[in-house]
Amino acid sequence: MARTKHNAPNPKNRRQSAARVTSPVSPGRRPAPDASAERNRKPRRNRPGTVALREIRQFQKTWKLLIPAAPFIRTVREISHIYSPQITRWTAEALIALQEAAGGFFGSFV
Repeated sequence: MARTKHNAPNPKNRRQSAARVTSPVSPGRRPAPDASAERNRKPRRNRPGTVALREIRQFQKTWKLLIPAAPFIRTVREISHIYSPQITRWTAEALIALQEAAGGFFGSFV
């Protein structure tokens, strides 16, 4: 085991610590906070931009699409039927790619 340096005890500190131990007054517990004080407490507020940064991190972590899938697919099929009634089939990958592109396009507005 490594050797460590020990300092000599200070006689002044010894007297103060002995006086502290033998004091007749014992430190009491803090009183429990009132229920009314907790209700009146202001809600905790974040600094400006903190919540926005937290939401950005949250949306970057998730792969969930911003637009709900079923209404978006219905809209795509409806619009494609208006422009070309012959196109009736869409692959799932094409619809997801369109949905991601639309989500990115809408995200650039916000």
